[in-house]
Amino acid sequence: MAIDLFDPTTSTEKTPIDYVPRPRDLKGLRVGLVDNSKFNSKILLLKIADRLQVRYGVEMTHLVTKASAGHAVSEAAVKAFKGNSDFVVAGIGD
Repeated sequence: MAIDLFDPTTSTEKTPIDYVPRPRDLKGLRVGLVDNSKFNSKILLLKIADRLQVRYGVEMTHLVTKASAGHAVSEAAVKAFKGNSDFVVAGIGD
């Protein structure tokens, strides 16, 4: 599935984005977590990971805490997610 994305800060042309197909089932998959460092973000993410483990046998493989909500995930973290996770959940807090 692809959607068109318009970024008003760069040009007037649309840029298509191709999404990775969603898994049919979560059973036995590996999840990575991105904590945006806001209050309660990590707590919420760990509870989500725990519930995914209980319901589907999902294993938490990687947790990254960003320097702030405004910072991007580092290239090293992206590489780790690609190598160790089947999907990633990004959390927010407050």
